Amino acid sequence: MFNISMTENQKDPVKFLLRDLLEALERGVEVTLNLNTRALQGQDMKGTEKLIGSPIFEELKKAGCKIHLMSPFRRLHDKLIIVDSRYVVEGSTNWSTSALKTNLESATLIDSPELARVKLARLEALMREPAHSEEGPRKAQYLENLPAEIAVSYELLSKRYLPRMVTKKDRRGLGLYLLLLAQSQAMKVNEFFIDLEDMGLSLGIPATWEDSKIRQHVILPLRRLMDEYKLISAEFYRDKDAWIEMKEIPGKWFMAPSSLARPDKDMSLSAKFLMIVKSSLEVQGEDMASMSGREIARRFYLSHTTVNEGLKELRERGIIERE
Repeated sequence: MFNISMTENQKDPVKFLLRDLLEALERGVEVTLNLNTRALQGQDMKGTEKLIGSPIFEELKKAGCKIHLMSPFRRLHDKLIIVDSRYVVEGSTNWSTSALKTNLESATLIDSPELARVKLARLEALMREPAHSEEGPRKAQYLENLPAEIAVSYELLSKRYLPRMVTKKDRRGLGLYLLLLAQSQAMKVNEFFIDLEDMGLSLGIPATWEDSKIRQHVILPLRRLMDEYKLISAEFYRDKDAWIEMKEIPGKWFMAPSSLARPDKDMSLSAKFLMIVKSSLEVQGEDMASMSGREIARRFYLSHTTVNEGLKELRERGIIERE
C-alpha cells in the first residue's frame, strides 16, 4: 500500500479496515502488509514510524501480522490487496480517510489465481530488498535458501538445450538457467522478478565490478536463454530488474542436487553437465561409472573428447569410481 493514514476518530474507516485484518488473524488467517515508506518529498520515515507504532498496529503485530517496510529509496505506489492467492483488488484507493470518504476513487475486484500468482511473485521479489538503507550492499541472494534438489526435465538433456550449451562453452548460460530453475521451484511460480545485480553476484561475478557491468553480464546470457535456447522469456525494467517467464518443458523430470546451481570455478562445464547426467541415469537405475565415454557422448550429444575430460575430472574428485 502506498499510503495508510488514520485520524484520531474511532469511526475512521481506515481503523475499520485494520480491525478487519485483526479479526482475520484471530481466525487463523495469515496477513502480510507491504508498506511504502518514501514520502512524496525526500526520504522521510517519521510518518511510517508513527503509523507502525500506533495501538492498532501494535495489536496487529502481536497477533502475528507480518509487516514489511519498503526501502525509503524505492517508492511502492501500489494500492493492492491479494486474498487466498486468488482474488486481486487493485485501483487508485489508498487506505486513508480522504480516499475512503471524500475522493472519487476506483478499485476492481478480479477473480484470477493466475494474476494473483504474478502479483505475489512481484511482492516476493520486492520483499527481499533492504528496508532502511540506500539499496544496501549487493549480495548473492539467489544462492540463499536453495531447495535441496532441482527438478530437471529429461528433455533438457536433448541436443537443443544443455548439451548445446556445453558444446558452445556457455558456462554462464547453464549456471543462470539452473539458478532460474531453482528460484522458480522455490517460489512455486513460473513468472517472477530478478534483481540483475544480485543475480550477477549469485553467478560468481565479482562484487568489485561496476553495477552496470554486472548487469550486462547477466543480460547477455538471459538473452541467449531467451533467443537462442528458447527456454525463457525476459523483460527488462529500469536497467535493474528483469521479469522472467520460464518456458514449459514437456516430459518427465528427475531430481538433481541444487549445489550444481552454485558457481564453482574449479569445476569445468563438461564435469558439471555430467553431474546432471549422473543424476538422470541414477533415477533410471544406471551407473555412469560403468559406461564408456563413447556411449555417454553418443547418448548426450557431446564429443568424445569433452566427455572424457569431464569423466577424468569427476574421477579425480572422487565423484565416480576410477577405471
